[in-house]
Amino acid sequence: MERKSQLFWLLILTLLGIGKLDLFAQEEAQNLVRNASFEEGKVGWSVWVEGAAGVQWDVDPWEQVHGKQSLLIDIFGAGNGQRVELHQNPFNLQQGQRMTFALWLKADNVRQARMIVNHRQAPWTVYGSTDILIDVEWKEFWVAANINQNDDIVGIYLELRDTPKGQVWVDYVRFYEGEFEPSEFAEEELAVAPQGKLAVRWADLKR
Repeated sequence: MERKSQLFWLLILTLLGIGKLDLFAQEEAQNLVRNASFEEGKVGWSVWVEGAAGVQWDVDPWEQVHGKQSLLIDIFGAGNGQRVELHQNPFNLQQGQRMTFALWLKADNVRQARMIVNHRQAPWTVYGSTDILIDVEWKEFWVAANINQNDDIVGIYLELRDTPKGQVWVDYVRFYEGEFEPSEFAEEELAVAPQGKLAVRWADLKR
């Protein structure tokens, strides 16, 4: 009887250990994005404006979901519906890799956008894309990308349009191999204040 009990607890401990290893593997998925939370300013990032719209972009220390600041893209002068894009590249990936591109976004007014993972020259092969609707509260968006060839110039980018004018904030950008997993801090650090529907840190609400 004692030996059966020992074997039972050994099995339980083994299963718990496997679960912890699996959780650790998920948490340790390598984020390939440089300067993912814009703590180094605009290092590693670029903005491309297709038309003649007025666009400024810089870090904003007053808005963030991760770290001490986010990136603000301010389309202060509307154009003719042309593209305004936030880019990072290149990434060197291999055929058969399944990637996830995820980021946090909010805007001063609800607006459409698109997330894209592609080859950064002709024929501009798209590995993954999705249309999204950015809200006035922080929200995490993501898209899966299936890499079907060896590619050393893969890029990720957020595509906005220069109409209407307005402001968009970006924070905690991730690009990693594997399926989508919500950000670790999403439930612990982010909550919505009921009065103004403003995104605030959970730690601030508990004070």
